Amino acid sequence: QIYEHLLSLLVRARLYADAQSHGTTKLISYFAVLTFCLISKTEKLMFNKYFLDLWNLFQPKLCEPQISMHHNKQALLFFWYQVCMDCPENIKSIVSNSNVCKQIAYNYILADHDDQDVVMFNRIMLPSYYGLLRMCCQQSRTFTRQLAQHQNIQWAFKNISCHPAQYTAAVEELFKMMKLMSTKYPDSSEEEVQAVNHFKRTTIRLYLDFLDARSGWQTLISALKILIDNQDDRLLLLYHKGLQMITEAFNTLHAMYHEATACHVTADIVDLLGILLPVLKVARYYHERKGSASNDMNTVLQNWKERMDFTKKLLTLLNSYTPPDIRTSAIDVLREMVLTYQSECVHTIVPVLTQVHLAFQESNIPVSSPGPYFPRRGQKPIGPKSNIRPPRPQFNMMLHSSQIEATKGVDEMYDAALAEFFTPYHMLVDLICRVAVNHQSLSEPIINLSAMVAIEGVPLHSPYFAKLWFEIYHSEVDRACIRTLCNCSYFIEYVDSVLLDERLSLNNSNIYQFFCNFFPKVHQQVLSDQGRSLLDSLVASVTAEKAAIENVRYEKELISICQRVTGDLRAMLLIFSVQPPKKLNSLLEDSLHYILQVCRDHQKQQEVVSQSQPPSLKRSNSDQGQRRKEDDKEQETPSKKRRVSADEQKEKKTEDDKAEEQGKESSSEQPAKESSEGKVQSSAGEGSQSVKSPEQNEEPEVTQTTEVKDEDEPCSSDQGQKSEAANSEETPRRKNASMVDMVAKHIENLFTLIEKKQ
Repeated sequence: QIYEHLLSLLVRARLYADAQSHGTTKLISYFAVLTFCLISKTEKLMFNKYFLDLWNLFQPKLCEPQISMHHNKQALLFFWYQVCMDCPENIKSIVSNSNVCKQIAYNYILADHDDQDVVMFNRIMLPSYYGLLRMCCQQSRTFTRQLAQHQNIQWAFKNISCHPAQYTAAVEELFKMMKLMSTKYPDSSEEEVQAVNHFKRTTIRLYLDFLDARSGWQTLISALKILIDNQDDRLLLLYHKGLQMITEAFNTLHAMYHEATACHVTADIVDLLGILLPVLKVARYYHERKGSASNDMNTVLQNWKERMDFTKKLLTLLNSYTPPDIRTSAIDVLREMVLTYQSECVHTIVPVLTQVHLAFQESNIPVSSPGPYFPRRGQKPIGPKSNIRPPRPQFNMMLHSSQIEATKGVDEMYDAALAEFFTPYHMLVDLICRVAVNHQSLSEPIINLSAMVAIEGVPLHSPYFAKLWFEIYHSEVDRACIRTLCNCSYFIEYVDSVLLDERLSLNNSNIYQFFCNFFPKVHQQVLSDQGRSLLDSLVASVTAEKAAIENVRYEKELISICQRVTGDLRAMLLIFSVQPPKKLNSLLEDSLHYILQVCRDHQKQQEVVSQSQPPSLKRSNSDQGQRRKEDDKEQETPSKKRRVSADEQKEKKTEDDKAEEQGKESSSEQPAKESSEGKVQSSAGEGSQSVKSPEQNEEPEVTQTTEVKDEDEPCSSDQGQKSEAANSEETPRRKNASMVDMVAKHIENLFTLIEKKQ
């Protein structure tokens, strides 16, 4: 009863609204008691029939007078906001009254950011006012469209939203309204869509024309996240110096991230780079088109003067002190920069990376104290707000073998963490090299960088270096770059590292095919330095695996041993194809014979199991076995074959043996014969790549007449992809049998090779 009596006094309250007669504080206590009475929705619904009394008090008595701090208006708006919260019936009273909808946006607000009293007043009043408007927008799309066209909303975006530190709650309400005004619904009419587009264009231009991105980076990010969501929006951003504004905001965030440890701007950096990435994709798309659009976009891209400084700053975010989301976003933008400013970006990035990797290789010392995000075994997830910072902005994506806590295959979670950390960077270097190939600028520094990164990728079994150079080898690229690579000391060290420490990586078809082509070219440097230790290592490894096989109890253990033995056998096939032993070590020979016998026994057991299966299942396994046999042949045959002699054609060998021997003999061919050999194309097919729409997720591949492609996942050939698809259909038992078959075949081929060479 008290509450309803107070509501009935709203009519008489108009008598005290005159500021000249009664001041601006007469009604504060009145509205405070009304607000205090809002216990439940029941009290809120009681207000509905007194709504017009409140409106007539607010307009024009309170909203129009140009008074900077009208406390009666502040108290009224706070009550109005509270009585409408979670009460759509009261909101409906507003949006269903055309006069109220027309006049409610008129409200005198003084934005004097230097007067602390005015700031404090607005800090209390504006959230209530803008919150009330936001609730109306949520309930009525017609009201939203009408309000979006009002000049006072643009005034609020310009004068209030740029000060989130002073008006935090009010700015949040404004951006919520902006989101509602920018939303297109499935049932929106064409007129509504046009109104939304007009609002977005007007508001984007508003921020781009007046905002200082160096200090207003928070506002810029919040606004662009809402307003930029399609190709036209991104074009508008590009043509109105949006790249420059994003760069200015990034420079501020970059400095804050490294210098002010109390500032947690991780999410802001990720958001800003997330805005920039699709903008760059659109820019590249139009830049690669023909006609006036390409010329205009080229002008836009060239007018971005800070682009290479921005690129260098991105590189300093690649280290183990940077949270994964920032590091991933930085690499994604760097890739797009490389694809957009190809030669310029390569010439900027390569010297920076080469200098750091070169110093790391020469010192041969791991980083003394890697950051908190460096992969470790059993490491618990670290939040993105770690206060640990590097002493200065620095690039550090190097990996020393001594930093590896477990060899690949021992701990799957640790392997995945290492791959997640290093693979994106290795793919970036791979892309840089491919762009250089396409521009015929594969210089010695780029080749050295490629080889140094490959050395660091050896413990990870990274295939990108091997795949790149395998494709270059089978392309029309100048042979001088291959000679430069073979004369590179870092490449020799890479080969040494694989053969001595990570022979298991030879199970990767990309790496093994690469070695089949390149090892004969550098075998003298490798074997002259490491020949004896390499052979001793192979003997010790195979002997140890023979001892392990003697104690095998489960098939899973046998398969694991076969995987390790396969790498050793492939290493021996490579070595003995160019430098056969005068006499095979007796211990090694006995171990190989024993392993071969175990494999044959396993094959016989599998045949017995296969014969005992039902006919339908037997036919299925037979088809899978035939597929596997063909796929093994394709994987074992290097893509570059020599002509088989007439004598060899007369030999009665299985298809697998012929494929294996052709692979080994092709790897031992001398460079002088290469020009006369028939060539098989690499995985890239002939033809040019069409330009894709920037709205698609796929990025245009780096193309050249040689078709060296930029792919996320390496694959040696189209047949390799078919093989993988076929293998995925096979049962685990069949896969295990195939691994054992491969070991047996490698040992047989090894004995055949040694016998023939002798």
